[in-house]
Amino acid sequence: MKTRDDILVGLLITVAVVVTVVGSLWLARGGLSKGYPLYAKFPWGAGLKQGQPVLLVGVNVGYVDEVDLHMDGILVTTMRIGKNYNVPLTSKAAVIPNGIFGDMAVALTPSRPDPHSFKPGDTVPIGPSTPGITELTSKADSVMRSVNAITLALQQEMVASGGIRDLRNTIGATNHLVSEFASIAAEQSRQLSATMTSLRRATGAIDPVKVDSTVSNLRTASANMAAMSADLRATSGKLDVILAKVDSGNGTAAKLINDPGVYNDVRLLLQRMDSLVADIKKNPKRYINVSVF
Repeated sequence: MKTRDDILVGLLITVAVVVTVVGSLWLARGGLSKGYPLYAKFPWGAGLKQGQPVLLVGVNVGYVDEVDLHMDGILVTTMRIGKNYNVPLTSKAAVIPNGIFGDMAVALTPSRPDPHSFKPGDTVPIGPSTPGITELTSKADSVMRSVNAITLALQQEMVASGGIRDLRNTIGATNHLVSEFASIAAEQSRQLSATMTSLRRATGAIDPVKVDSTVSNLRTASANMAAMSADLRATSGKLDVILAKVDSGNGTAAKLINDPGVYNDVRLLLQRMDSLVADIKKNPKRYINVSVF
Protein backbone atom coordinates (compact mmCIF):
# COMPACT_ATOMS: atom_id res chain seq x y z
CA MET A 1 0.00 0.00 0.00
CA LYS A 2 2.80 2.39 0.85
CA THR A 3 4.61 1.56 -2.41
CA ARG A 4 1.50 2.42 -4.46
CA ASP A 5 1.16 5.76 -2.71
CA ASP A 6 4.80 6.56 -3.42
CA ILE A 7 4.28 5.76 -7.09
CA LEU A 8 1.22 7.99 -7.29
CA VAL A 9 3.06 10.83 -5.60
CA GLY A 10 5.95 10.42 -8.00
CA LEU A 11 3.63 10.46 -11.04
CA LEU A 12 1.85 13.57 -9.77
CA ILE A 13 5.14 15.36 -9.23
CA THR A 14 6.36 14.36 -12.70
CA VAL A 15 3.12 15.55 -14.35
CA ALA A 16 3.30 18.82 -12.42
CA VAL A 17 6.88 19.43 -13.54
CA VAL A 18 6.02 18.61 -17.19
CA VAL A 19 2.96 20.88 -17.09
CA THR A 20 4.99 23.65 -15.52
CA VAL A 21 7.76 23.45 -18.11
CA VAL A 22 5.38 23.16 -21.06
CA GLY A 23 3.19 25.94 -19.69
CA SER A 24 6.20 28.20 -19.20
CA LEU A 25 7.40 27.58 -22.75
CA TRP A 26 3.91 28.10 -24.08
CA LEU A 27 3.47 31.34 -22.18
CA ALA A 28 6.94 32.50 -23.23
CA ARG A 29 5.91 32.00 -26.85
CA GLY A 30 2.77 34.04 -26.48
CA GLY A 31 0.33 31.50 -25.20
CA LEU A 32 -2.92 31.68 -27.07
CA SER A 33 -1.91 34.98 -28.63
CA LYS A 34 1.00 34.30 -30.98
CA GLY A 35 1.40 37.95 -32.00
CA TYR A 36 2.37 39.20 -35.45
CA PRO A 37 5.37 38.08 -37.53
CA LEU A 38 8.43 40.12 -38.43
CA TYR A 39 11.36 38.82 -40.45
CA ALA A 40 15.10 39.32 -40.36
CA LYS A 41 17.87 37.85 -42.51
CA PHE A 42 21.08 36.90 -40.70
CA PRO A 43 24.21 35.26 -42.11
CA TRP A 44 25.10 31.70 -41.35
CA GLY A 45 26.67 31.06 -37.99
CA ALA A 46 24.42 33.45 -36.08
CA GLY A 47 23.59 30.68 -33.61
CA LEU A 48 19.82 31.26 -33.63
CA LYS A 49 17.26 28.59 -32.93
CA GLN A 50 13.56 28.34 -32.29
CA GLY A 51 12.28 29.71 -29.01
CA GLN A 52 15.06 32.22 -28.35
CA PRO A 53 13.85 35.60 -27.07
CA VAL A 54 13.42 38.82 -29.06
CA LEU A 55 14.33 41.98 -27.13
CA LEU A 56 13.26 45.56 -27.91
CA VAL A 57 15.66 47.95 -26.15
CA GLY A 58 16.20 45.24 -23.52
CA VAL A 59 12.49 44.30 -23.06
CA ASN A 60 11.32 40.81 -24.02
CA VAL A 61 8.65 41.46 -26.68
CA GLY A 62 8.55 38.10 -28.47
CA TYR A 63 10.47 35.03 -29.53
CA VAL A 64 12.08 33.36 -32.52
CA ASP A 65 9.34 31.30 -34.17
CA GLU A 66 11.22 29.76 -37.10
CA VAL A 67 14.74 29.69 -38.56
CA ASP A 68 14.97 28.72 -42.23
CA LEU A 69 18.38 27.80 -43.56
CA HIS A 70 18.89 28.99 -47.15
CA MET A 71 21.78 27.71 -49.21
CA ASP A 72 22.86 31.22 -50.22
CA GLY A 73 24.30 31.71 -46.73
CA ILE A 74 21.24 33.39 -45.21
CA LEU A 75 19.16 32.46 -42.16
CA VAL A 76 15.62 33.74 -42.66
CA THR A 77 14.34 34.23 -39.14
CA THR A 78 10.67 34.59 -38.27
CA MET A 79 10.03 36.57 -35.09
CA ARG A 80 6.76 36.64 -33.21
CA ILE A 81 6.13 40.01 -31.63
CA GLY A 82 3.49 40.53 -28.98
CA LYS A 83 0.45 42.45 -30.16
CA ASN A 84 0.95 45.01 -27.40
CA TYR A 85 4.38 46.05 -28.79
CA ASN A 86 5.26 48.17 -31.81
CA VAL A 87 8.77 48.06 -33.30
CA PRO A 88 9.88 51.55 -34.52
CA LEU A 89 10.90 51.86 -38.17
CA THR A 90 14.36 53.07 -37.11
CA SER A 91 15.12 49.71 -35.46
CA LYS A 92 17.77 47.27 -36.59
CA ALA A 93 18.06 43.61 -35.65
CA ALA A 94 21.24 42.09 -34.23
CA VAL A 95 22.18 38.76 -32.69
CA ILE A 96 23.50 39.11 -29.13
CA PRO A 97 24.66 36.61 -26.48
CA ASN A 98 22.02 35.65 -23.93
CA GLY A 99 23.59 34.15 -20.84
CA ILE A 100 26.88 32.35 -20.35
CA PHE A 101 25.93 29.01 -21.92
CA GLY A 102 26.07 30.07 -25.55
CA ASP A 103 22.41 31.00 -25.94
CA MET A 104 21.58 33.84 -28.31
CA ALA A 105 18.83 36.40 -28.65
CA VAL A 106 17.63 38.86 -31.27
CA ALA A 107 17.97 42.50 -30.17
CA LEU A 108 15.82 45.15 -31.87
CA THR A 109 17.48 48.54 -31.26
CA PRO A 110 16.02 51.79 -32.69
CA SER A 111 18.46 54.60 -33.50
CA ARG A 112 15.89 57.15 -32.28
CA PRO A 113 12.25 57.20 -31.17
CA ASP A 114 9.83 56.99 -34.08
CA PRO A 115 6.00 56.96 -33.95
CA HIS A 116 5.90 54.84 -37.12
CA SER A 117 6.39 51.10 -36.68
CA PHE A 118 6.87 47.97 -38.77
CA LYS A 119 3.77 46.28 -40.11
CA PRO A 120 3.15 42.54 -39.74
CA GLY A 121 5.23 40.65 -42.31
CA ASP A 122 7.88 43.40 -42.73
CA THR A 123 11.58 42.60 -42.79
CA VAL A 124 13.73 44.35 -40.19
CA PRO A 125 17.19 45.39 -41.47
CA ILE A 126 20.11 43.94 -39.57
CA GLY A 127 22.85 45.83 -37.76
CA PRO A 128 26.25 44.84 -36.39
CA SER A 129 26.10 41.80 -34.17
CA THR A 130 27.58 41.73 -30.68
CA PRO A 131 30.54 39.33 -30.48
CA GLY A 132 29.78 36.14 -28.63
CA ILE A 133 31.78 33.94 -26.34
CA THR A 134 33.57 32.31 -29.29
CA GLU A 135 34.68 35.62 -30.78
CA LEU A 136 35.74 36.93 -27.38
CA THR A 137 37.65 33.73 -26.69
CA SER A 138 39.43 33.92 -30.06
CA LYS A 139 40.33 37.54 -29.46
CA ALA A 140 41.59 36.67 -25.99
CA ASP A 141 43.70 33.90 -27.52
CA SER A 142 45.09 36.39 -30.06
CA VAL A 143 45.90 38.84 -27.29
CA MET A 144 47.62 36.12 -25.27
CA ARG A 145 49.71 35.10 -28.27
CA SER A 146 50.76 38.72 -28.75
CA VAL A 147 51.61 39.03 -25.06
CA ASN A 148 53.64 35.83 -25.21
CA ALA A 149 55.51 37.07 -28.29
CA ILE A 150 56.28 40.39 -26.56
CA THR A 151 57.41 38.56 -23.42
CA LEU A 152 59.69 36.29 -25.45
CA ALA A 153 61.16 39.26 -27.32
CA LEU A 154 61.77 41.12 -24.06
CA GLN A 155 63.42 38.06 -22.57
CA GLN A 156 65.73 37.72 -25.56
CA GLU A 157 66.62 41.40 -25.72
CA MET A 158 66.82 42.20 -22.02
CA VAL A 159 68.16 38.95 -20.57
CA ALA A 160 69.89 36.95 -23.27
CA SER A 161 71.49 39.93 -25.04
CA GLY A 162 72.60 41.66 -21.84
CA GLY A 163 70.07 44.47 -22.09
CA ILE A 164 69.50 44.53 -18.32
CA ARG A 165 73.26 44.82 -17.73
CA ASP A 166 73.48 47.71 -20.18
CA LEU A 167 70.47 49.32 -18.54
CA ARG A 168 72.11 49.04 -15.12
CA ASN A 169 75.32 50.55 -16.51
CA THR A 170 73.35 53.39 -18.04
CA ILE A 171 71.55 54.04 -14.77
CA GLY A 172 74.90 54.03 -12.92
CA ALA A 173 76.42 56.47 -15.41
CA THR A 174 73.36 58.69 -15.11
CA ASN A 175 73.63 58.69 -11.32
CA HIS A 176 77.33 59.60 -11.58
CA LEU A 177 76.53 62.42 -13.99
CA VAL A 178 73.84 63.71 -11.65
CA SER A 179 76.33 63.64 -8.79
CA GLU A 180 78.85 65.65 -10.84
CA PHE A 181 76.18 68.18 -11.73
CA ALA A 182 75.28 68.46 -8.06
CA SER A 183 78.92 69.09 -7.09
CA ILE A 184 79.30 71.70 -9.86
CA ALA A 185 76.13 73.42 -8.71
CA ALA A 186 77.39 73.41 -5.12
CA GLU A 187 80.75 74.92 -6.19
CA GLN A 188 79.01 77.60 -8.23
CA SER A 189 76.77 78.38 -5.29
CA ARG A 190 79.80 78.67 -2.99
CA GLN A 191 81.59 81.03 -5.40
CA LEU A 192 78.47 83.11 -5.82
CA SER A 193 78.12 83.38 -2.05
CA ALA A 194 81.78 84.49 -1.75
CA THR A 195 81.26 87.10 -4.49
CA MET A 196 78.18 88.44 -2.77
CA THR A 197 80.09 88.63 0.54
CA SER A 198 82.94 90.57 -1.11
CA LEU A 199 80.44 92.90 -2.74
CA ARG A 200 78.77 93.55 0.60
CA ARG A 201 82.14 94.30 2.17
CA ALA A 202 83.10 96.69 -0.63
CA THR A 203 79.76 98.39 -0.36
CA GLY A 204 80.12 98.71 3.40
CA ALA A 205 83.65 100.19 3.04
CA ILE A 206 82.41 103.17 1.04
CA ASP A 207 82.24 106.34 3.20
CA PRO A 208 79.02 108.22 2.48
CA VAL A 209 80.60 111.51 3.69
CA LYS A 210 83.45 111.18 1.16
CA VAL A 211 81.00 110.31 -1.55
CA ASP A 212 78.93 113.41 -0.72
CA SER A 213 82.09 115.57 -0.67
CA THR A 214 83.21 114.20 -4.04
CA VAL A 215 79.79 114.83 -5.51
CA SER A 216 79.83 118.39 -4.12
CA ASN A 217 83.30 119.03 -5.62
CA LEU A 218 82.13 117.72 -8.94
CA ARG A 219 79.16 120.04 -8.84
CA THR A 220 81.44 123.03 -8.02
CA ALA A 221 83.84 122.11 -10.83
CA SER A 222 80.90 121.82 -13.18
CA ALA A 223 79.70 125.29 -12.15
CA ASN A 224 83.21 126.73 -12.68
CA MET A 225 83.41 125.13 -16.09
CA ALA A 226 80.05 126.62 -16.98
CA ALA A 227 81.27 130.12 -15.90
CA MET A 228 84.50 129.69 -17.86
CA SER A 229 82.52 128.62 -20.89
CA ALA A 230 80.36 131.75 -20.55
CA ASP A 231 83.51 133.93 -20.34
CA LEU A 232 84.96 132.24 -23.40
CA ARG A 233 81.76 132.88 -25.28
CA ALA A 234 81.87 136.59 -24.30
CA THR A 235 85.54 136.90 -25.35
CA SER A 236 84.81 135.15 -28.61
CA GLY A 237 82.00 137.62 -29.21
CA LYS A 238 84.29 140.57 -28.62
CA LEU A 239 86.91 139.12 -30.98
CA ASP A 240 84.22 138.66 -33.58
CA VAL A 241 83.27 142.35 -33.22
CA ILE A 242 86.92 143.43 -33.53
CA LEU A 243 87.49 141.26 -36.57
CA ALA A 244 84.31 142.57 -38.10
CA LYS A 245 85.51 146.15 -37.63
CA VAL A 246 88.92 145.30 -39.11
CA ASP A 247 87.27 143.64 -42.09
CA SER A 248 84.95 146.64 -42.58
CA GLY A 249 87.98 148.98 -43.34
CA ASN A 250 87.35 151.58 -40.61
CA GLY A 251 90.20 152.50 -38.24
CA THR A 252 94.00 152.52 -38.43
CA ALA A 253 94.45 148.79 -38.02
CA ALA A 254 91.98 148.13 -40.80
CA LYS A 255 93.76 150.61 -43.08
CA LEU A 256 97.16 149.09 -42.28
CA ILE A 257 95.91 145.61 -42.95
CA ASN A 258 93.68 146.30 -45.93
CA ASP A 259 95.84 149.01 -47.75
CA PRO A 260 98.37 147.29 -50.04
CA GLY A 261 100.37 150.54 -50.49
CA VAL A 262 101.31 150.55 -46.82
CA TYR A 263 102.56 146.99 -47.18
CA ASN A 264 104.66 147.95 -50.21
CA ASP A 265 106.09 151.07 -48.48
CA VAL A 266 107.04 149.06 -45.38
CA ARG A 267 108.62 146.38 -47.54
CA LEU A 268 110.61 149.06 -49.50
CA LEU A 269 111.70 150.67 -46.22
CA LEU A 270 112.94 147.36 -44.90
CA GLN A 271 114.87 146.70 -48.07
CA ARG A 272 116.57 150.13 -47.88
CA MET A 273 117.44 149.53 -44.24
CA ASP A 274 119.01 146.22 -45.20
CA SER A 275 121.07 148.02 -47.91
CA LEU A 276 122.07 150.73 -45.46
CA VAL A 277 123.23 148.19 -42.86
CA ALA A 278 125.22 146.34 -45.50
CA ASP A 279 126.86 149.55 -46.72
CA ILE A 280 127.74 150.60 -43.13
CA LYS A 281 129.42 147.24 -42.58
CA LYS A 282 131.33 147.63 -45.83
CA ASN A 283 132.37 151.30 -45.55
CA PRO A 284 132.13 152.28 -41.91
CA LYS A 285 134.46 155.31 -42.36
CA ARG A 286 131.99 156.87 -44.68
CA TYR A 287 129.49 157.15 -41.89
CA ILE A 288 131.69 157.15 -38.79
CA ASN A 289 134.65 159.67 -38.69
CA VAL A 290 136.42 159.80 -35.34
CA SER A 291 139.06 162.50 -34.80
CA VAL A 292 140.97 162.83 -31.53
CA PHE A 293 142.57 166.17 -32.26
